[in-house]
Amino acid sequence: MNAAPGAVGPQRRHPLAIEDVSSWVLRLGVVASVALFVLGLALSFAHGELTRQLMETQTFVLDAGALRRGLAAWQGFAWLELGILVLVLTPILRVFTAMVLFAVEERDRLYTAVTFLVLVMTLASLLLIR
Repeated sequence: MNAAPGAVGPQRRHPLAIEDVSSWVLRLGVVASVALFVLGLALSFAHGELTRQLMETQTFVLDAGALRRGLAAWQGFAWLELGILVLVLTPILRVFTAMVLFAVEERDRLYTAVTFLVLVMTLASLLLIR
């Protein structure tokens, strides 16, 4: 059977633009982080646990168990910590997403390898340097 004049062949899938996906990852990460900050501040003010002395002396400690318990108890400071954690992890997720897209969409081994090295160095600096 012949195709009708002007008919287009099989539909080709449009590849995802790495720049577009990266910008969306960054936008969503920042919006999520701001939402968590606002929730944390609202909870802190509602529970009366936000004081000037607390803001000057309290530090963020990455303790997954304490963070989980604080979130479950709806403690404002725990939600603020989660907002900071999301903000810190957003660029790392962006690099990971770019690496996956270079591997899957572009099938570019060199860029995939370089992006993987950037990801490893970023994670190493985050986890090992104190």
